[in-house]
Amino acid sequence: MKETRVALRYAKSLISLALERQILEQIKDDMQTVKSACDENREFRNMLKSPIVKSDKKTTILNEVFSKELSELSMTFINKITSKKRESILGVIAENFIKLYNEHKNIVTANVTTATKITEEIRAQVLAELKSIVGDASVQVEESLDENLIGGFVLRVGDLEFNASVSNKLQKLKREFVYNPYIKEY
Repeated sequence: MKETRVALRYAKSLISLALERQILEQIKDDMQTVKSACDENREFRNMLKSPIVKSDKKTTILNEVFSKELSELSMTFINKITSKKRESILGVIAENFIKLYNEHKNIVTANVTTATKITEEIRAQVLAELKSIVGDASVQVEESLDENLIGGFVLRVGDLEFNASVSNKLQKLKREFVYNPYIKEY
């Protein structure tokens, strides 16, 4: 919890600095790069969190990895975080920055999880329905596959979740049978 608050403060300071310098889009792209590096590479995450790896070594590694891809402001920010020994929350900072960016730009992110790949027709229907729900906010749809759903979909928008999956309906049936056992009468 403490790390999340600290990460949010760092993200807020970075977004205000990016707005002040009018390079918000560039910094958003940089933070997406950092977030994907943290999400996709377990060894990279472990290195950032490791107390064994010295802070100056982490700075060197981060400069090697990101110096060609990120802007000067983003690199200065990462070096500052590393000097404050907060590099372990770099991924959380990037994630919070992207959330703040989406709030600033009035973008709503919806995650649709299905058992099979979504067709273009269904994608258009989901997008149209979401636009009617969120109003004049821009909608960004992220799709993911989960074969355990069996069929149907799970839609997440912010803190809301609509679960219309077959596996969820089977779980509800199972709970109902557990709480309402059948008693055979002769």
